[in-house]
Amino acid sequence: MAGKSKAAATVVKLGVKYGPVAYEAIKHGKEPAREFAQRQLSRLNARKQALAHAEGLQDGSTMPVWKDDQQIWVVFNGAEPIASHPTVETPLALLIQGYDLTRRTRPTTDQRPKTNPLKALRGKR
Repeated sequence: MAGKSKAAATVVKLGVKYGPVAYEAIKHGKEPAREFAQRQLSRLNARKQALAHAEGLQDGSTMPVWKDDQQIWVVFNGAEPIASHPTVETPLALLIQGYDLTRRTRPTTDQRPKTNPLKALRGKR
């Protein structure tokens, strides 16, 4: 019992000493972490939306470009830019100015069979 009470006393002592600091760090650190996660998620969603948009076109392709510190996916129909994801106020001709248009990517449909990795593991047992 002596060891448990000493450990509990140490935990209480450290909690009193560092608790307020930890609380403030968590409180102020939560918002930047949330904003970072939302930015990453919106980047992935913009790419998915652009690829889905290009897939619906006859000669669709996409290309990532940068405006300030934001990545923007421009959708092309043939050689003409028609849309951007996320939508921006800047004209598309200005967005793609200076970029190598041969680096555009075309959406591909994945023809590989979809397998569930859990089922593959169960079958090996």
